[in-house]
Amino acid sequence: MKRRWRRSWVRRWLRLRGSRDARAEQRLDAQWRLVWAHSRLGSLAASLFAVLVAVKLRDEIAPAWAVDAWLVAKLGVAGWRTWLAWHYGRPGHEGGRRWRRDAALWLVIDGAVWGVAGCLAATAPVPLASLLVASLAGVSCAATFGLQISLPATAAYIVPLLTPAVIALILRGDDLAWIGAPGLILLTILQLATAARSDRRQSEALLLAQQAEALAREKEEALKLALRQSAVKTQFLANISHELRTPLHGILGIARLLRLDRLDAAALHRVELIESSGTHLLALINDLLDISRVEAGQFAIRSEAFELGAQIEHLAGVYAARAQEKGLVFEVSNRVAGRRWLIGDPARFRQVLHNLLGNAIKFTERGYVHLGVEIDPADQAVHCIVSDSGRGIALEDQSHIFDAFRQAGPEPLQPREGTGLGLTIARDIARAMGGDVTLQSTLGVGTSLRFIARLPAAPEPADDAAQLPVVDEVDAVPGSARGRSALLAEDDDVNALIAAAYLERFGVAVDRVANGAEAVDAALRRDARPDLVLMDCRMPVMDGYEATRRIRAGEAQGGLPRLPVIALTATAGDDDRRLCLDAGMDDFLAKPYTGDQLVRLVDLWLQRQAARHGAG
Repeated sequence: MKRRWRRSWVRRWLRLRGSRDARAEQRLDAQWRLVWAHSRLGSLAASLFAVLVAVKLRDEIAPAWAVDAWLVAKLGVAGWRTWLAWHYGRPGHEGGRRWRRDAALWLVIDGAVWGVAGCLAATAPVPLASLLVASLAGVSCAATFGLQISLPATAAYIVPLLTPAVIALILRGDDLAWIGAPGLILLTILQLATAARSDRRQSEALLLAQQAEALAREKEEALKLALRQSAVKTQFLANISHELRTPLHGILGIARLLRLDRLDAAALHRVELIESSGTHLLALINDLLDISRVEAGQFAIRSEAFELGAQIEHLAGVYAARAQEKGLVFEVSNRVAGRRWLIGDPARFRQVLHNLLGNAIKFTERGYVHLGVEIDPADQAVHCIVSDSGRGIALEDQSHIFDAFRQAGPEPLQPREGTGLGLTIARDIARAMGGDVTLQSTLGVGTSLRFIARLPAAPEPADDAAQLPVVDEVDAVPGSARGRSALLAEDDDVNALIAAAYLERFGVAVDRVANGAEAVDAALRRDARPDLVLMDCRMPVMDGYEATRRIRAGEAQGGLPRLPVIALTATAGDDDRRLCLDAGMDDFLAKPYTGDQLVRLVDLWLQRQAARHGAG
């Protein structure tokens, strides 16, 4: 134990020399900064006590001139140490080995000045010698309170302070020597041992602080890296979405236009296959984009008022037709009395039910599919229950039915349509709405999925027209757009052909431009001004965002009526929608879109524009 302590003490001394790693240097600097901080107050207190000792010793133990010289030396050293403590304690001081050596050197000098006084114990009378030894012991104990955080600092001050007194007492050879010398030696050992323990604890605390700081930096760097990677991934997905949706819009658009022509049965069937495959590919793209948004924490749920019954009625019409095609019975049981207005995201609400109802019809070969809707009286949550008489899900598959890219069922029996993301996304949407999707299924009997959404109630609007129509499926197309004109800003010839064909088919005159600069000129002309602008967002020369901002600025400066501007873009994220609205656009339609969706949205905004002009 003694040998290990001696090795530790030597290592502490050797810290003042040699090369070390940067973090060890930082820990030593931190310890010595605490020593310097103690030096300011400690030197002042020791100086005042030195004056008292000098007054007592003057002319009693040593000549006055000698005591005065000692006091001047003590005050000079204390003053210099105080100035060094202020100098080295300034913010931004880098520290270093030289700095620590200076600190240790002046501690040795200060302790040696005290030790000179201890030499007088060799010849002084017992009462004065005892007083002197006690004073030195008290100074060493008081100093230890601030110096014990560093063993080298403690040793540098205590050893030269007490050693001369120990030698002086031994030279006396009297009873005071037999008591005082061993006592000072034991006190020195005790102080050094205490300092060693305190030094070790302080070093460990500083090491833990360094490790915590390093860990915090690593976490911060990892977070920055993750954010950068997430931003790159998001940008990549936005770009790839645009690049996939643009040609897909062309494929689907041309196929839908061909369906309107008079084709023989075989050609019509081939066109329907093209459209079906393109629609399936679009669903896969949307699923992959949605799951990437969920993983990136960017899955946004909008808040707007919508009427629950209208959503259910719309879905019932769509899936009743699909069930009839498979020979299934489709039933709807809506237990919600009257009209129920809610605040939420109607598109996402429908997306969950699209997934649940689509799976129910896909995996049910005979029997029924049932949609039940009710309001839980306890918490007013909306419960939608989709049940079917399909083959059911085995118990071992139910635990991972909501896992991404997993599809339940034995491989030979399972259709390999889809990515296995539908239920994963449906559950994430439900949880974002404060609810969940739960499963009950019996193999060979059927499956029941319960979608719970906690949506606050909304006051019924005075005018139902304030609610945007549901445009994610084909419905009857309004006709008030006939005879109106639209400015189409689209650089892609195929997309421009499709949009123009959709609009012209329903009597809307289309003027097409190929970039944002041309769109600004056409939208701000006073003669033959269009009734509405359809704006692509990514175009050469000037993009749709800047073009819309300039149109709004031109309208304000020229006193022109505000034209509705609708974004037609293949970038379909919530951030893209927000960019469009921030630029001054009025609405947003993502490619690929159907002719019915486009014309109904155009008709809606033309009606609103007419209402504003009529009110004006």
